[in-house]
Amino acid sequence: MSKEFAAHREKGMALVTALLAMTILLTLGTAVIFSAVTDTITTKTQRTGEQSFFVADAGIGIARRALSQALNEEIEKIRTGETPFYSKPAIQAGSFPDVQVVPDPDLVPNDPFYQRVNARAQELTQVAARNDRFQQLNGSAFTITFKPLTGSVSLIKQDATHATQAIVFRYAIQVKGKTDAGGSAQVNEVGRLSANVNMVIGSSSSSTRDLSFSAFGTFFDRGDDAGLNYVLVPGVYSGLVHTNTHLAFYSKWQYTFRNQVSQVDPKIRYIVSTNNMGNYIDIPNSSVTGINLSTEGYKQANAVALPNNSFSQEFAVINSTGVRDLDASGKPVDPPSVVPTDNQGNPLPVFDASGRVTPEALAANLRAVDNQAPKVTGQTLENGVFIPSSDGVNITGAGIYVSGDASDAQVYADTNGDQVYVISQKKGNSTTTTTVRVDYTHKQTTISSGSQTVTYNGVPTDKSNDPTAGKTDASKHRPGVSLYVRGSIDSLRGGKDTSTGQNLPAIASQTALTITAERNIRVTGDLKYADPVANSDGTPVTNISSVKNVLGIFTNDGNVFLDAKSQYVSGPGLGITMEAAFCVFDSNTTNNGSQYEGGITSYTGSGHQTPGSNDRIRMVGSDVEKRNSSVDYNYGDTYFDVRFSGGAFRPPFFPGTKYSLNVAPVLDTITISTIDTPASTAMSWFVDNK
Repeated sequence: MSKEFAAHREKGMALVTALLAMTILLTLGTAVIFSAVTDTITTKTQRTGEQSFFVADAGIGIARRALSQALNEEIEKIRTGETPFYSKPAIQAGSFPDVQVVPDPDLVPNDPFYQRVNARAQELTQVAARNDRFQQLNGSAFTITFKPLTGSVSLIKQDATHATQAIVFRYAIQVKGKTDAGGSAQVNEVGRLSANVNMVIGSSSSSTRDLSFSAFGTFFDRGDDAGLNYVLVPGVYSGLVHTNTHLAFYSKWQYTFRNQVSQVDPKIRYIVSTNNMGNYIDIPNSSVTGINLSTEGYKQANAVALPNNSFSQEFAVINSTGVRDLDASGKPVDPPSVVPTDNQGNPLPVFDASGRVTPEALAANLRAVDNQAPKVTGQTLENGVFIPSSDGVNITGAGIYVSGDASDAQVYADTNGDQVYVISQKKGNSTTTTTVRVDYTHKQTTISSGSQTVTYNGVPTDKSNDPTAGKTDASKHRPGVSLYVRGSIDSLRGGKDTSTGQNLPAIASQTALTITAERNIRVTGDLKYADPVANSDGTPVTNISSVKNVLGIFTNDGNVFLDAKSQYVSGPGLGITMEAAFCVFDSNTTNNGSQYEGGITSYTGSGHQTPGSNDRIRMVGSDVEKRNSSVDYNYGDTYFDVRFSGGAFRPPFFPGTKYSLNVAPVLDTITISTIDTPASTAMSWFVDNK
């Protein structure tokens, strides 16, 4: 072998070795890159899978709590009377009836009760801020599916007056989590949801500050004035009848009392002939000619104290309770949303020396149709119609405030369930009309006048039954309106108006309302409920326990005048129907002039239409007056709204007294005393990751 050939051979071996080394290095590099890419993909897939699982798992907890809260809210509505018991048989002495608070889910799974629970649970899971936070963190989201509830509803009777409804539901929840990166996971949970609803049969009794005057079917501070010959109007009277003096009867008329009659004086005035003023005879212990008594009889009783003013009804507009008590430091125990301050930021008094809410406190918590606070000049709030809102966004009180006289006030229940108030005020030759619409479905309140309209979140709310500081227990709140007029109402009517073809009830199904005027109230039209409380003969309707609409009418310094207008009443003739609790007193006699005040009496001014000889007054509620006043109707029926029995149920912010009835109430009721908060227990759980 030559030297030249050997040299070339050595060069070839070096090239092969270099190529082999490069191949090995390339293979190793490719393996490393492939491994890294594979690990990255695997890690990303695992991470997206975990993210989707975690959001689905979070959704399970959210859904479980939402379902429990939704169920609790619906049962609470039954407790407060907002919705009826599923089944509530008549009460029989000696045995608790077979009540069913909620329907059996296995028998009626599509009952509206369960539809509302499902819809509310879905609503509670859709919190925009929380969902946005999930999206911002890692682009994740979840969807929740509630399967229909199953389970059992059983009644456990402790004794004749106590029972517990034991509720055990089985639930199934499916939550799907996903991420923008493509990860998905599905988590399923089944479990048990249980609650106990404790019930009691008993007389409706007031455990609040006082006894509502609405607990009387008929009440007169002065039942008779011989000088004016105020004789009781003949007809049917149900509910407790009481006077702080005595009653006068005409023997040729017929009086039928379905419940107890009581008075302070030991004698009644009994008129046999219209030629004389009658004789005073002992309280009858049995029926006499013209006076038909019930088995509860006619008794002598103690006097009932009267209210001093209407300040609580005024204050309720802005603080939702009407409670004017002060704490040890002199501040209101239930203050309004905003306490006014001076220029240095020091709090101003909420009440003046007489105990009335100050104009400054009103202005700080009211808004006009332009969404501005009303102006205060001196110590006077400007005239107008205002709603309670301290921030211009939310309803923060319980009413409507009218500063000045209302020339016309129409209240009617719209066909969609809204409650509408149309209030007119005159200034010189011009009239301003303001409309307030309370939308219970969407929980909004709208005020409008002319081209201006403002809508606020929330509806006027009665918080007077909430015992917590700050009134934070929403379960004790209910829709409630104090319509306060700082003046007179020259025409109060409902939804009947033949001139426009309107024929609607006055009070919507969900409305609880008390109308208070500082001076006189003139009723010109029917005031009827959307859901009646009495049959044509005055007996309670069968669903009386589930009826919620209620109306109170109160003045403590004037009269309620009856001035029926033919276009505003259903008749016959000028017959007028008023379904309301009336409370008419006269705490200030210095402004009476030559007329008597504190009664329900006929209007005698210009334009009054005289009722026909057969036209009739029909009152369903309660009739409470300072004096038994004269009317130009020959006939009238006064039927008691049995929901008022005992004083526990009342129109919101209705005046009360410290008197104790000490008589059996007209209606025994089944009430829910307590609800054990529904508790959920997960029984099985599984996850499917993709």
